[in-house]
Amino acid sequence: MKRFKLVAAAIALLALSGNAGYAASPAGKFCGEVISYGDYQDIQTNLNVDRDGRISGTYKIDGQAGRTDGNIVEKDRTSPTERTLIWTDKDGTGLLLLHFSENYQDFKAAWGGSTNGRFDPPIHSWNGSRCPVNPAP
Repeated sequence: MKRFKLVAAAIALLALSGNAGYAASPAGKFCGEVISYGDYQDIQTNLNVDRDGRISGTYKIDGQAGRTDGNIVEKDRTSPTERTLIWTDKDGTGLLLLHFSENYQDFKAAWGGSTNGRFDPPIHSWNGSRCPVNPAP
């Protein structure tokens, strides 16, 4: 009976913390917008974290130019909530500077392309918030 009370207390604390269902980690599915082809486009960013805490993942942009699928890999970590990644898709490659909220529920980012093998300054908007979880029917 004592174990049941401890488990119930732990579940209640998680629910009260506002993070029930999400660990404090950048891993997960984020829905947002990105400036691409000169306009805001819907983007879904899927992030994974390896054993060393490095981020990698994929993204899907649905916009006027059709669907673009891409990959992202971490280059540098400034802090746990600030990361530099490299994006790659059919249009090229470039830097992505991610700034997560403290609880990793959302991020604001800037991206840039590359010219002649050199990264351009990241000046275009890319953001995301945890995608809503669709309950099972």
